[in-house]
Amino acid sequence: MDMDTDQVIIGIINYNGKKSLPKTLQSIDKLNYANFEVIVADNLSTDGSREWVQQNYPQVRCLCLEYNGGPAGARNAILQEAQADYVLFLDNDITLETDTLTRLMKIIKNVPNVGACHPEICDPNDPLVHRYNGGSIHYLCALISRNQDCGERPEYEIFDVVSGAALLIDRNIALKVGGFDEDYFFNWEDGDFAARLTLSGYLCVNVPDAIVHHQGKPRGTSKAFYMIRNRWFFILKLYSWRTLLFTAPMFLLFELSQALFTILKGAGKDYWLANLAVFEQLPKILQKRRDFQSLKVKRDRDWLQAGQLYIPTNLLKSNSLVILSNIYSRVLGVYWLMIRHLC
Repeated sequence: MDMDTDQVIIGIINYNGKKSLPKTLQSIDKLNYANFEVIVADNLSTDGSREWVQQNYPQVRCLCLEYNGGPAGARNAILQEAQADYVLFLDNDITLETDTLTRLMKIIKNVPNVGACHPEICDPNDPLVHRYNGGSIHYLCALISRNQDCGERPEYEIFDVVSGAALLIDRNIALKVGGFDEDYFFNWEDGDFAARLTLSGYLCVNVPDAIVHHQGKPRGTSKAFYMIRNRWFFILKLYSWRTLLFTAPMFLLFELSQALFTILKGAGKDYWLANLAVFEQLPKILQKRRDFQSLKVKRDRDWLQAGQLYIPTNLLKSNSLVILSNIYSRVLGVYWLMIRHLC
């Protein structure tokens, strides 16, 4: 079957992307894949980017959303609007190589049970960009990123979670697992989606030869509220009660450490507000949990792991903190070995 006969919707998530969006659209114009349509979902931009698209790319369908629902809301709007089996989601600061979509479609069409197909994200200004290209979830709910030096790479790599910055998905599978959770608003929404695919028995793969380019920005504690709140959304929605019970001592240790860290970084208020928001939304979270559990076919011990917790290097500014982080991760790893079979 000629893959070019399968239409793909390229859905760009846009909020105030006037500076970066032109390069994204120009790269799409150069794709060697024949059958695609572009949709831009605009989250109430105020920089004129929506108007720029309408004026300069009249062939692009522009969804002018009525509210800013974050990346998840924009992706869901595209899922509902799309009339094709495959959707390639892109952030507005992603550019593609000429053959990127062709390579992604080759994998998603020929490898059984693939729900999400992720390209290799490159960024010469970000030495840790490999963290986008697949990883696993620590049992305390933090990213364990892939190794930077992987040696010889296979045609595709299977991971538990992949980034949403550039992601080709099977639309029917995405709808089956419930699409993207808009309550996250920012941060963890793509990890939640990818994890639900994994837990439902589908594959999330990274394709090393399908290249995209990304201009990333370092993160500090400015988004601490969302990172803290959304982590608990993820845990309470996807973990089994047995896992929560047996990991409780390490969760307590982790939370004490996180509270102290955010206070030292001047984000203590965000920490407490984030936890309060979790309690306020607990009934809704538990309902989502009940809705998803019937799709879950993997036990927690088969997908949660222990390993080196990912901490941005800009937050580890001394050798003593690096050493402490390594010791901390080893203690957590020993505990997981002791209780993993119970989860």
